[in-house]
Amino acid sequence: MLFRFLVANMLKTQAQDAVRNKVEEIVTDQVRNLEEMKQGREMPPCDVAIVFANHLEATGVVDQMEAVVSTQCVSFVEHAGRWRGRDVVVIEAGDTWRQVAKAVTDLINMHQPNWVVSAGFASSLCTEIRKGTIVMPGIIRDVKGRRLEVGLQLASDSRQRGLYTGDLVSTPELLETPSKRKKLAEESSAQVADMESAVVAEICRQAKQRCLAVRVVAEAFDEKPPELMSRILKQGTAAGKLGALSKGLFTQASQLKEMWDLKNEAYKTSERLADFLAGVVRQLRL
Repeated sequence: MLFRFLVANMLKTQAQDAVRNKVEEIVTDQVRNLEEMKQGREMPPCDVAIVFANHLEATGVVDQMEAVVSTQCVSFVEHAGRWRGRDVVVIEAGDTWRQVAKAVTDLINMHQPNWVVSAGFASSLCTEIRKGTIVMPGIIRDVKGRRLEVGLQLASDSRQRGLYTGDLVSTPELLETPSKRKKLAEESSAQVADMESAVVAEICRQAKQRCLAVRVVAEAFDEKPPELMSRILKQGTAAGKLGALSKGLFTQASQLKEMWDLKNEAYKTSERLADFLAGVVRQLRL
C-alpha cells in the first residue's frame, strides 16, 4: 500500500512485469499447470501462509524466520521456513488484484495451509487512526460494497490502544493524497483501507479456506507524497516516469533523500507488523 515504496521501485517493477508478461504470453497451459509447478519439488509443510504484496512489507517477518528457503514460483515469490514454532510460507504476491488473485489461488492449491493471512501496509482514512496502528478487521469490504467476514474476529467494543478492529475496505486505487482517502471514507464509511485483503478473502471464501487479515497503518490520513514522487505518479508512461525521475536526480536531490528516509521508515513499520503477527500466529488453532 505504501505509495512511496511503489514509486521508489517503480522502474525495477515495470521491467520485471514486462519480462513476466512476455513469458506468460508464450508459456503453454501445460507449463502453467499446477502439477508441472510441483514436479521435481517437494512442497514444504505449511501451518500458516502469509500473503504480502511486495518484499518491503514481507521483510519484517522473513528476517525473523529460521531455515528460510526462497523460491521464484510462476505467480509469486515464496519464502518457506519456521517461525514462532510454526511451519510458515510467506509470499510476495504482486501489486495488482489480478496478480494477488492468481498468487493466492496457486498458494492454496500448492500448500493447502491451515490459515491464510492477508498482511502488509494500510492507509488511514481519518485523523483518529494514526500511523503504526495495527489493523485486525472482522469485516473486509471492497469498493463495490461486498462484505466478507474473516476469522479470529475481535469484539468491536474491546478496542485497545494502537489496535483497530473495525471494517477494512480494499481498493485497487493508489491512495496517495488526502482527498482520495477522504472520498473513499465517505463512500465506504470505513476508517482504514488497503489494496489486497478483499481479494485474498474472496479467494479463500471460494476455496473454503480459513482466512484473516492483519495490517499496519503506514500512511496517515493527511500525508502527502514529496513533490518529485507526485510528478512521477502523474506520468502515464514508463518513459515519462523515467524522465521525471532522471530530472529529479539533478534538480531535487533533497527529495530523493526524503524518499530514501521514508523507505527506511517503512522497514521499521514492517518490523512492527511482524512483532504483532508473531503473537497472532502462535495463537492460531490448526
